[in-house]
Amino acid sequence: MAAAAALRRSLAAGPAPALLLRRQLLLRFLSTQTQSQTQTPADLATLKNSIRSAAHTPEALADLFISGLSHPAFLADRPIFTLSVHRLASAGRRDLVASILSSSLTSLPAPHPSEGFLIRLISLYSAAGMPDHSLSTFRIVTPPSDRALSALLSAYHDNRLYDRAIQAFRTLPAELGIKPSVVSHNVLLKSFVASGDLASARALFDEMPSKADVEPDIVSCNEILKGYLNAADYAAFDQFLKDNTTAAGGKRRLKPNVSTYNLRMASLCSKGRSFEAAELLDAMEAKGVPPNRGSFNTVIQGLCKEGEVGAAVAIFKRMPEVPRPNGKGVLPNSETYIMLLEGLVNKGVFAPALEVFKECLQNKWAPPFQAVQGLIKGLLKSRKAKHAKEVAMAMRKVVKGDAKEEWKKVEAEFSFEPTDKKA
Repeated sequence: MAAAAALRRSLAAGPAPALLLRRQLLLRFLSTQTQSQTQTPADLATLKNSIRSAAHTPEALADLFISGLSHPAFLADRPIFTLSVHRLASAGRRDLVASILSSSLTSLPAPHPSEGFLIRLISLYSAAGMPDHSLSTFRIVTPPSDRALSALLSAYHDNRLYDRAIQAFRTLPAELGIKPSVVSHNVLLKSFVASGDLASARALFDEMPSKADVEPDIVSCNEILKGYLNAADYAAFDQFLKDNTTAAGGKRRLKPNVSTYNLRMASLCSKGRSFEAAELLDAMEAKGVPPNRGSFNTVIQGLCKEGEVGAAVAIFKRMPEVPRPNGKGVLPNSETYIMLLEGLVNKGVFAPALEVFKECLQNKWAPPFQAVQGLIKGLLKSRKAKHAKEVAMAMRKVVKGDAKEEWKKVEAEFSFEPTDKKA
């Protein structure tokens, strides 16, 4: 508990006005602690619903959060923590992120925070763009663990501090007596690949069994494949895939997962072989690896780039029918609709483009202006002025803020008279 209190003091350090605010928040927390212990589950539910409401200033949100810290059920509510940190970080109030998370440490029962709770804080600080706080939190994990190391390395990687991730891997295990697992090695591989150092990533992959007594897994394999794909080294991609996922002549028999297939699809599409990528969708199902949205988006994008929009539409229509472990269907996202709409418009296929546009707006996604502009032009050339005007009116209703004025400029090109002055 003393270590947690010390951490709280170190994390709360900052400019005088921010420190005063943190002290005020802590006083509010202390004054409500006795009252909170007598509150009912319904009271706690009301508090959580209030936090979920977006109608709070950052200070009010932090105040509400701290008022709930005496409830064990509140401390265990991961979504509430994630939501609160996200909103405060989005508002630029990292000082309040430090206040609520460090206060949560001193609210835990003795003797000290659990490893799992501290790892959660490491990740939350990372999500708020506060990797130094992630390191401070990592330092009080007792005993030091590989799980905490992996979380810290991920915090550096996710904040694009690849050099720090690499340095931490090289120094912290020896300093703290940690034996890095395959998970920590995989984060290191990701950092090497993300920094463009594919040679070091490949060397690490090859040396893991002999130097670290750790066998690479399919995640390790996928990271190297991603590196070769980023470098457009398709020959090395194919050979590495063969060496590590096939029986004949291969060094390993790693079972490909959905990420492996998606990388294969991306490689094929990059080489203009999107129809072969589409065939992998069937191969995945046959192997018991259900394709996900990324699988379909990769193939749809590839087909659209090759001008094969009919095939892309057919793949798009298959998405709801794909068997999934939790039921049927893969839901398209805004990226799916936008790629398809742009592909259809560029190819001059306007009737199906109009249907995709309507579906996109039903999901309250505004497509890029350039694609909609092309759709309107195509409909007008096809003597479908009524449909073209409906598209313009629909966009007028869905765009918000500054985009509304920009859309009016686009719409003015077609001389559509507004039918609703308030629109």
